[in-house]
Amino acid sequence: MMHYADQTGSHRCFRLSTLSQAIAFATAISGSAYAAEIEEVTVTAQKRAENLQDVPISISAFTGDNIEKMGAQNLTDLGKSTPGVEMNNDTTLQPTYNIRGIQTSDFTVGSDPAVAVYVDGVYTGRGAGAEIPLADIERVEVLKGPQGTLFGRNATGGAIHIVTKKPSNENHAEVSMTAGNYGRLSSDVIINRALTEQLSMRFSASSDRRDGYYDNAGEGSDWNGQDTQTYRAAFSWVPSENTEIVWRNEYNKLDQNSGIRVSTNSSISEGDIFGDLALDFPNREKRDLYGSSLTVSHDFDDVTLTSITAYRKLDAMIQQDEDGTANADFFFGSRNTDEQEYFSQELRLNGATDTLKWTLGASYSQEELEHQTDAIFTPSTFESFALYTALKDDPTQLAALGFDPDMLAAFANMTDEQIRKQVPALRQGLRMTPLDLGPYGMATADGAVTAAFFGQTLLPQLRAQAEVNPQVLQGFTCATPLGMVENAQAAFQQAQASGDPNAIAQAGAALQQAGQLMQGCLISGANAFVQGTNASWTESVLNTGDYRSAAIYADATWSITERMDLTGGIRYTRDDKDFTIDTTYQNSLYDIPFGIAFFSDGQPMVSQKQSDNWSDLSGRLVLDYRWSDNVMTYVSWANGFKAGGFNSLNYGDDIENSFDQENVTNIELGLKSNLLDNRMQLNAALYSYEYDNLQELVLIGEPIPSYNLRNADAEGQGAELEVLWAATDNLLVGGNYSYLDTEYTRYKVITAAGETQEDDRTGQPRVGTPENKVNLMAEYTLPLNSGAQVVFRGDYNWTDERVGTITDPSLVIDDYKLLNARVAFNSANDTYTVSAWVQNLTDEEIVGSYGGPGEAIGSNTGWRFAPRMYGADFTMRF
Repeated sequence: MMHYADQTGSHRCFRLSTLSQAIAFATAISGSAYAAEIEEVTVTAQKRAENLQDVPISISAFTGDNIEKMGAQNLTDLGKSTPGVEMNNDTTLQPTYNIRGIQTSDFTVGSDPAVAVYVDGVYTGRGAGAEIPLADIERVEVLKGPQGTLFGRNATGGAIHIVTKKPSNENHAEVSMTAGNYGRLSSDVIINRALTEQLSMRFSASSDRRDGYYDNAGEGSDWNGQDTQTYRAAFSWVPSENTEIVWRNEYNKLDQNSGIRVSTNSSISEGDIFGDLALDFPNREKRDLYGSSLTVSHDFDDVTLTSITAYRKLDAMIQQDEDGTANADFFFGSRNTDEQEYFSQELRLNGATDTLKWTLGASYSQEELEHQTDAIFTPSTFESFALYTALKDDPTQLAALGFDPDMLAAFANMTDEQIRKQVPALRQGLRMTPLDLGPYGMATADGAVTAAFFGQTLLPQLRAQAEVNPQVLQGFTCATPLGMVENAQAAFQQAQASGDPNAIAQAGAALQQAGQLMQGCLISGANAFVQGTNASWTESVLNTGDYRSAAIYADATWSITERMDLTGGIRYTRDDKDFTIDTTYQNSLYDIPFGIAFFSDGQPMVSQKQSDNWSDLSGRLVLDYRWSDNVMTYVSWANGFKAGGFNSLNYGDDIENSFDQENVTNIELGLKSNLLDNRMQLNAALYSYEYDNLQELVLIGEPIPSYNLRNADAEGQGAELEVLWAATDNLLVGGNYSYLDTEYTRYKVITAAGETQEDDRTGQPRVGTPENKVNLMAEYTLPLNSGAQVVFRGDYNWTDERVGTITDPSLVIDDYKLLNARVAFNSANDTYTVSAWVQNLTDEEIVGSYGGPGEAIGSNTGWRFAPRMYGADFTMRF
């Protein structure tokens, strides 16, 4: 559900004393004795293998076994269970990863993500290639806070590292099958073979298919289905006891009718995100992804040299019904295609002595990109857009079309949501209003708003351009009455200068007559134009990018005493970017080339190449202290850097097409502890960050809005707590809590795009960041006399309310809860497992987010989380 935020509500505080109490509690109980222990998790967050509990960084780590028990299929699923993390994504190819309120939502290639996603140490680059199935995974590490030193560029919010399982020197195989509701059929095949004593291989193939869960009220399959296949092949060669070479390959193919958005405007559709859905533009996501990497590690006496060489290639396409309806008057579809080729090389040296652990490294990457955005409309859509714009900006101008002035005056006090709901009825009123257009005959008023929009807003701009370039108005349908208007205006000015009342009256009458002819011509042409309900109006913009990045870094941990370590790191990064924009008006209005989606400030053709570079010195400083063998606290300072970039559209000379680099500086106080003789794991963190020049994507612009990235500043403060407890030998319970308070501290108002101080978001919270989030888990293992086991597991998530869209921060998404359950039978010799599961057990109706391009034409959209899903798994091991 959607409601309006209480802007007067008080902020909740998390006091420093909370962490102090946690430290005292941890120290007090760290010596208690029990039998069962928490499994140790090894991570590589500091570019070396370490126990998760020994790393002074806030990390949430998920092993492959945990991922399977949670039923998580991708990073978006993991995000629901991770404190301080939001990954609410309605599409696979345009995901947004939010860590502690830091994210970038740009769907084109002019910018980079704020959260870096790595697969086996290789940066994925584009979001379209980051959301991959989590099959045959060793672990996933979610590093929170800027990771500018060791992970480098584009990790201002944090980093996500997906580690696949490496070939081992043993023979085994595994086959898994899944069946569930909505036609869910999935399979996984894993084969590991020792080919020789030195050479081993691992192959996996996974397929996941499911029907859609949006009931299709029209023809065809239900919406939001799933169809993806992933293949991985890896080889490990150990030519000597000091050298290992691992070659990994991955291919993913995706083709599904997903990425659904539903209109919330009940006057043009059902307006129910959870109801049946009729669309008139086919939603589709397609992707072909190939990745290959070669990792070579060699141990010298006290130093390890690691080389990672990688290549990735991506071809992707996503098309969406942006208005979320089957209403021809609001038809709006989009198509985005991406091509990416990415090469990277990293060299790293790791060394250690009794008191010093250090890392030196250098990296280089080159990325070649091509992105095309197509916007598809019907001519009728333009009239709805013009009417909605007029009602928001100045409804009184519609009085000339016969609308009641008192009714129009009431629109000044309406919200955008209320105005949107009035557009269809007023549009129907225009269709039923006859107009006498003089020599142009009779017509209805449908199209009159388009004519007024063109004549009052666009035509003056075109006339000004024609003074420099007469070709601008060549072929204009209404050139004759326009010439009469211009002549009459000149005659009227001369009459005014003469002061002769008769001459002024005569010239005024002639000007009025010419104006009526001009109005009749414009309305006549627009009336014929807006009758078209076929998707015949397509506009395109093509962007290319050639990006290079190079970096050197150093990081070291010095053991000052047996209990105290000091870690310092520094990285220098330089990014060079070449970027192009190419777009041309592909359609015409009144026989003049014209664009709606890619108006480009009235420029019929844009062909630009831009180049820029950004460099930065990032670093971190960490002091950690071990109060006992099982309790550690740390305090850290770290910053991260993300290069600037370019807007994928051109907005004219008054609006900058590039934006500055962003930087995040984070201060953190943390606790990591193993308690009750390693039966309990308790971790906590308090943090505060400054976010400078964050890159914010917003739909702006007058007279025709488009997406624009601008810079702003923000800050955030928060706390995170994670607990895992082996309560008995058979019962494992856990939970986490996160608190986050964010707000804009500076918001750049772009007056050249028509923004005013009312558009200033300073002091408001960031979009999509809940203040509170809670996760709980319980797992009970019931041993049987045969040696088999039955494992019961439940996962619960509660997420606080959050702002749903930046264009209207008063719209808030309600808090929600999710409950998942699983029961599994493991055979005595672990040769097979049978399990049954259900996700969203209580079938909650949950909104993911609001917003999208459809709001420009009066159809604000949203999307939903999946309904109740249930099924069964069978796994056989050989």
